[in-house]
Amino acid sequence: MTFIAHILSPVAALGLGIAASRGTPVQAQGHAGSPAATGEITGQVVNQQSRLPVSGARVNLIGTRLRTATDSVGRFSEVSLDAGTYILEVRAIGYGVTSWVLHLADSQTVDYVFELEPLGVNLAPVIVEGRPGYFQRRMQEFAERRRAGRGIFITEQQIEASHATTMVDLLRGVPGVRLSCRSGVCTAQMTRTAHGVCVADWVVDGSPASVSSTPHLPVVGIVAVEIYRSPSEAPAEFLKADSQCGVIAIWTKSGL
Repeated sequence: MTFIAHILSPVAALGLGIAASRGTPVQAQGHAGSPAATGEITGQVVNQQSRLPVSGARVNLIGTRLRTATDSVGRFSEVSLDAGTYILEVRAIGYGVTSWVLHLADSQTVDYVFELEPLGVNLAPVIVEGRPGYFQRRMQEFAERRRAGRGIFITEQQIEASHATTMVDLLRGVPGVRLSCRSGVCTAQMTRTAHGVCVADWVVDGSPASVSSTPHLPVVGIVAVEIYRSPSEAPAEFLKADSQCGVIAIWTKSGL
């Protein structure tokens, strides 16, 4: 016949001098000359709050080599046990370790619902940060040079607000920059250099560009412009070995 054996909670076990919470083993006590062990401990492990089954929980009978785990519905079974007193310990990820003291008589089957209390540990949020791409790095560098305050900087928003169609339109009125146009062909000249008025060098997406064609580039696709009116004002990465004038550096969507 299957019935519920006497089960003591961890608190009651301590009152009897059985250190269940510390996992101290209590040896099963059989009787001399008793028949083959036929006792059984079965049960279901559930979440104390939600009452949902806890699968994969480890179930140990302390003081013995008996180990098992709960199945997908939280069930487990230990069979062929001698009569005696056992400490059953249950461990599961996210729950506190819990023990029960079970008294098992000859040929007795214990079937019980074992409740685990969730730990309720709040884990720190995981923040995933991707490395900035080429475009982001170039724009970060543009922003850093802009904060340094050397030169003149034109952002994409300012380009859109200017309604300019070419770089020639965008450069008109920039202090220290003079546009010299003949027969529809313009060059950008710097007026604040030690060598007097000179033709500016151009850099497009980090590389030197043709002086004759760059001023007539359409502004469509340009996302940033940097204007340095003398070699002393320009960053070293924009200067050539023989630079004697200023630099106009532009950044485009295709290059970024």
